[in-house]
Amino acid sequence: MFWGLVGTGAFGLLILFEYQKCRSVQYSSAGRNPWFFLGTLLLLLACAVLGGTSIRSQGIRFWVGTLILLLGFVFYGVVLSVVPDAGEYTRDRKKFPVCRKGFYGWMRHPGVWSFLMCGIGYGMIFPDAAVPAMWFSFLNLVYTWTQDRYFFPVYLEGYEQYRREVPFLFPRKPGSGCIRK
Repeated sequence: MFWGLVGTGAFGLLILFEYQKCRSVQYSSAGRNPWFFLGTLLLLLACAVLGGTSIRSQGIRFWVGTLILLLGFVFYGVVLSVVPDAGEYTRDRKKFPVCRKGFYGWMRHPGVWSFLMCGIGYGMIFPDAAVPAMWFSFLNLVYTWTQDRYFFPVYLEGYEQYRREVPFLFPRKPGSGCIRK
């Protein structure tokens, strides 16, 4: 229970990171913004402890869970590989341009699917930690929706137009007006 609360609190730190990043763009001030690092670290720590205290599944369930977890990580790497300033995300600075390459031309926030895949795989490997894993996946969806509505329009250049043209989470079928640049 405690580590589930720690993982939940990690998302509060991620929201704090977004808020501070918006303020730095609005007021042209660069400063330390450690909240993304700390939030991610707490979430990883919570998952490690929850997995370490859970009984690991056996047989096919373990291997399918491992495959889904690894595919989630690989998909996340593929998603981020098209973002030109992915390494700059945690830095406070001027507005970033919106990325419309790859999956980002089909849908907004494709990384949510990666996080969900990781949560499902993790929950299959560690059945006792499946509920916190799904809870964290839900919180990631809420965090992403908050980014989409409140934070990204502040520090991503052209985000309002991008939001009107590219659907949230579910891609349109090809040729239905979705822009791919």
